[in-house]
Amino acid sequence: MGRAERQRRHDASMERIQRMQRVVGQGDRLRVDHEGTVLERARLMVEEIRSHEATELGLAAFDRLLRLAEEQHPRYARDIICFIAAIWNSQSLPLVTLRGLDQSIGDDMVAVLDAFRYGRTNLAEQVEGGPARVVRTVRKAALAKA
Repeated sequence: MGRAERQRRHDASMERIQRMQRVVGQGDRLRVDHEGTVLERARLMVEEIRSHEATELGLAAFDRLLRLAEEQHPRYARDIICFIAAIWNSQSLPLVTLRGLDQSIGDDMVAVLDAFRYGRTNLAEQVEGGPARVVRTVRKAALAKA
């Protein structure tokens, strides 16, 4: 799924939220709660916008991290590979990994974590090159260790 498809899905979700109405009461006393509807729409819109933005920013950051890991001798290759493996395999990640990095690399890792938290897609499947690229990068690093 490319960026255009993710945008289309986001737009469809926003349209669904716009059509939503909150109904309260029971039996013959059902009525539309206009105030509740407005508040619920606002909550859902914020959630959808946050998810979409986090996904797009996280995918761009994940791609940058993969590019750094694919280079021959990046400065923080071990930490980046450890982070990518944790995202890919749902492995534990020592928080100390996020310390002592260049600010841009640390910011990218936090953006990926934000996308992992709020996003509704698998980052490794959506990044350019897909899971094959992620696996190739992690395996290459594992072979280099051995």
